[in-house]
Amino acid sequence: MKRKYLLPIIGLFAILLALVTASCYHRTSEQKAEHVVKHLISTLNLNPEQTAKLEQMKEEFLTRRTEMKKMQKESLSDIEEMMLSPQVNQTRLNTRMEKIQTHTNDMIRFISAKFVELHDMLTPEQRSKLVAEMEEYSGGHHHL
Repeated sequence: MKRKYLLPIIGLFAILLALVTASCYHRTSEQKAEHVVKHLISTLNLNPEQTAKLEQMKEEFLTRRTEMKKMQKESLSDIEEMMLSPQVNQTRLNTRMEKIQTHTNDMIRFISAKFVELHDMLTPEQRSKLVAEMEEYSGGHHHL
């Protein structure tokens, strides 16, 4: 993947994460995701086929989130151990960084694929509504 696509993909990832966590600080990840899906279903007026696809995407994101949390815990634990050791084991550090980079690259590919799926399942009018929602959200007017 070319570097010029990295920033837009990371931006998309940030927006999707923001949508999932929007104004739902006291809810579980599942509740937040369900809230966003319901909002998108009603706002974009999704048909049953689109709704089923969005539900499937939500489940895939939640599964990935679980994997991401596990990787985060492992990485933090590993880095904490290295920090407390008398010397940094450079091989161990490099191995950890490679795992983090691999996981990050996998997430970028996953987000890119989900972006394409979402784009392809929406009508042009629905895409326009979604962009308007994203612009409103990024402007600080959180109503989700």
